Amino acid sequence: MATCPRCKGHLTEDHRCPRSRARIIYEVIFAAIAGIFGALLIVSLIDPHGAMALDAVFLILGALAGVGLNWWIRG
Repeated sequence: MATCPRCKGHLTEDHRCPRSRARIIYEVIFAAIAGIFGALLIVSLIDPHGAMALDAVFLILGALAGVGLNWWIRG
């Protein structure tokens, strides 16, 4: 799929670039944080020492923070 030269978003029939660069920066930061938590989830699932209980708490808090941030940006 082609990407927009301005915002690097998918070029669909109804594509519109975001109004500000700050929104793009927030989306990139959100994707990085989601990647970090995804990596932590995989590590906690294969951890032989059983530290998943504490990791799960932080993963849930991170997911809630990410959803809240996404809601706030798109709101």
